[in-house]
Formats: sequence, C-alpha cells, structure tokens
Amino acid sequence: MAAAVACTTAPRPPATPPAAAATSPPAATLVAELAPLRIDFISVGQGDAALVTSPTGKTVLIDGGPREAGPAVTGLLAARGATAIDLVLLTHRHEDHLGGLAAVVRAFPVRMFMDAPFPHASQVYQRLLETLAERKVAVRQAERGRTIDIGGGATLTLLTPPDPPITRSRSDVNANSVVVRLDYRSVGVLFAADAEPETERWLLASPARLSAQILKVAHHGGRYSSTPAFLRAVDPKAAVISVGAVNEYRHPTPETLARLARQRAHVYRTDQDGTVSVEIDGARIQLTTAQGKREILAAR
Repeated sequence: MAAAVACTTAPRPPATPPAAAATSPPAATLVAELAPLRIDFISVGQGDAALVTSPTGKTVLIDGGPREAGPAVTGLLAARGATAIDLVLLTHRHEDHLGGLAAVVRAFPVRMFMDAPFPHASQVYQRLLETLAERKVAVRQAERGRTIDIGGGATLTLLTPPDPPITRSRSDVNANSVVVRLDYRSVGVLFAADAEPETERWLLASPARLSAQILKVAHHGGRYSSTPAFLRAVDPKAAVISVGAVNEYRHPTPETLARLARQRAHVYRTDQDGTVSVEIDGARIQLTTAQGKREILAAR
C-alpha cells in the first residue's frame, strides 16, 4: 500500500477532455462491446443449412436443407429475431441443400442470393429461381476467391468452385460445391459443402488457408470425403455433421467417424444433437446443442 500512496505524488499527464473521451472511445472498448459471432447449424434432416450472424447483426444463410425443412429454417430465423437476410449462399444445386430456400425467400426479405455456378437442372431449383424473381432478389454467381465483409471484422471467403471445373468424379455437382471459409478474429470455420475427394485434393494443392477450429463436415459424413490428408490440413477442434436420423446412405459412415476420431475432433451430429449453435467471441468458442450439451473450447 505504501508504494501505491507514493505514486500519487508523481506528475500526472493532462486529463483527456470529456468531449474527446465521449466521441473517441478506445478501439478495444468498441471490440469488447460487439456481440459474439454466432453460427447455427440447423437440424434439417438429411441436408445442410447454416445461419451465420455476424457481430454487427448481418445474417448469412448457407444452404436451406430439403423442401420439408422449410419450416425448421424459417422457425430458427424467427427465433433468432431475423427480420431480413443479407445473403443467401447456395453451395450446390442439389435438393437437400436448396429445397427449403423458397420458403425462406417467401418469409423474409433477402438482399442478395449467391448461386452455385455448376449446372444441375431440377424442378425445385427452377421454382426457387421463380420465387427469387417474384421477390425481386438480386442474384449473383459465387466466384472463387471472393471475400465478403459481413461486419465486426468477420469475413467469408469462397475457396471454390474449382477452375476449371472438376469432371468425371462420382458427382461433379458435389465436386464443384462452393466451399466457404469464415474468419473472425483468431477463429476459422470451414463449410465443406458436399466436397468430393477430388475437391479436397484440389484445395490441398491450392494456396487456400484450410486450418480451422470448426469444420462443417463434407457430404453429411459420407465415406469418400473427409480424407485423412484433408483432415490433417484443417485440424479441427470440433466437427459438425449435418445429417438425417434415418437416411438411406447410412451417413455418417464408420470410416469418416473413425478418421475424425483419429484427428481428435469433437464430433457433433444434428441427427443426435439437434441444431448445433456456435458462439465465437475471439477468446473462446462455445458450442451448445438443442439437447442441452454445452462445451467451451479455447480459440487458439
């Protein structure tokens, strides 16, 4: 205590004028006041849908699950207090990723729709395009390398589709999925869509940064994706599998679960855990499930 008292006799710098203090708060204070970045991996059955809410409240919906998942997606958006969606991003044109989007577009104003460029014609896709046109939603194509600022220091980067497109794979539509990277402060999240092994090899050969604390597992945990080399490069602390409780493909497969276990990733599954919510504040990552499971991971 004596040292503290002695310090009071030292000269003090001039006080900051009250007006300046009020109008120019320290940058650290501004960062601390931001809300956490939130990701909801929505339980949509056998399909994919994830809602990203930035620290400044910007909303990005990546995929929309199958047609029957429309109410689940719109219900989650309403529960999160969404009044509009800033961006809807379609990773590829399969029904289990786009089927629920027409219901979303009808229920909420959408500022932009970013379409997966690899072609795949279907009635459900055509109906989605018609709904977008009726609602006068701006439509753009996803382009590899594009970075999107979603506010508060959070960015999305499109790592694919490959150029030139991958051909002669098991599914060229899947192989040319739009793989998306989300960065917020020191945390990375990788949305691997339905990437095929060829996609993963292409990414490994590219200059893209793949390491990420959170991985949305490719193709619902299918046996061919999530190759050992790809998982080593990503090295996720947590892996989320969006999958239906009863599906004809028997996803997730034992092979993929074993590879994730060897990587020591904490696995979350929407068929068992329901919607998986992630909150990131820069220092820690909190994962919460609809079934009440909660886990906190260090950001680094």
